[in-house]
Amino acid sequence: MTRYFGVSAYLAVTGGLTAAMPLASSSGRHLLMVGVSVAALVAVLSVLPRVAGAERYPYRFLALGLGWLVVANTVALASAEPRGATGDVLVAISHVHLLVAAVSLVLRRGRNDVGGVIDSSVVAILVAALTWTTLLQPGLNAAQIVVARQTTLLTTVLLLAGVLGALLRIVVVARRPPLPLVLLTGAIVLDLVGTTVSVTATGSITAPSSAWREMVFMVAYVLVGLAPLMPGADRVAQPGPTPAERPFRKRVIFLTAAVTVVPLVSAIRELLGVRGDAALLTVGNLLIVVLVAIRVSRLADQREQVEARMRHQATHDLLTGLPNRAELWTRLDAALADERASGGPEVVLLFCDLNGFKAVNDRLGHLAGDQLLAGVAARLRAGLAPGDTVARYGGDEFVLLSSGEGADRRLEDHVRVALSAPVQVMTEWVRVGASIGTARSGGTPDADELIRRADQAMYREKASSRAA
Repeated sequence: MTRYFGVSAYLAVTGGLTAAMPLASSSGRHLLMVGVSVAALVAVLSVLPRVAGAERYPYRFLALGLGWLVVANTVALASAEPRGATGDVLVAISHVHLLVAAVSLVLRRGRNDVGGVIDSSVVAILVAALTWTTLLQPGLNAAQIVVARQTTLLTTVLLLAGVLGALLRIVVVARRPPLPLVLLTGAIVLDLVGTTVSVTATGSITAPSSAWREMVFMVAYVLVGLAPLMPGADRVAQPGPTPAERPFRKRVIFLTAAVTVVPLVSAIRELLGVRGDAALLTVGNLLIVVLVAIRVSRLADQREQVEARMRHQATHDLLTGLPNRAELWTRLDAALADERASGGPEVVLLFCDLNGFKAVNDRLGHLAGDQLLAGVAARLRAGLAPGDTVARYGGDEFVLLSSGEGADRRLEDHVRVALSAPVQVMTEWVRVGASIGTARSGGTPDADELIRRADQAMYREKASSRAA
């Protein structure tokens, strides 16, 4: 009930201020803008106590952005002259904080879709850049707006476009986007529309404008303040779904094309004899190159992770996570080569075949057998000395690799201790033993011979155990 009363009161106040806009004088409109922006700021601050931990950051930066807008509107109210470039700078600073709010929201809600959000931001900035160079900048040149001021205006437009692209990505990806997220996105849309219309009409964002154009900004402020008052505002920064990535080649082509758009547009302008756009070439290129560099870095990291995962899958057993037979041979060859080259300690190989595994597998089924193998593997891996290797050779056979004096006895004791306690399989506790065969390199020329000797020693022990 309290929340609905707060929403009703907020809408009544801000709606009344917005409706009074067409009837107010120029100074009165500034006063109304201050009132709406302050109300929105208070609404955003009200949600902070209800939001936990790091999920507060989007609202904190949103509050800072609104705070700068309050300052900008207050300066306009207090100044008898149009503030021009100063006001544009204040608004640009507020938009930087809004962008940071959107980025922090993306990092929380879209933590597994940062690449997609960057792509969307790049597309939005490119669209804004093309809109600037075809619609906005010619009018600014005709009005003889200096380059420094054009740069400030362009920065505001491109930052707003980047924010909008990021939020649209989050909204589209979400199956049922939270209402506060939709409201924030709508506010950015209105802010960008208002900015574009104001720049086109007056050459400035903050110069005196018609009441209807200023109402667009007021409605944007109302939506920003309304978002934290809606249900789910305290959960809007929680992680969202993870969409599928586009193929790597398409992403690279897209990013390459994105970097070339602004220089290409500038070159076409020069060829057509149109005055160059230094602001777009500087600010647009800077934003796009930075975003593309971040995206390419993430793509490289993702590629490295995929390659590392593929290498691990190729060299490790899927069931137990231990090195597989191919990786064992690689490490054994390396150990024997090191022994031959440096006269290092003898290589010790221990071949281990489980006793009792088949009975468990036949009685309880293959799933139970897999659980038993995984449990035994975990015990064999635990407590190994640095440099030692335990690998799954195949079936219920494991191989341990080490070197140095006393390594054979140490490995045998390790295996027997690991298997001394029962292993939980399904709902039962089962015991298994092991037949162990040990071989020392002793100048053995290759891995084949050492494995064959360890395997034979293991079968001799298994045979003697059966005989006994």
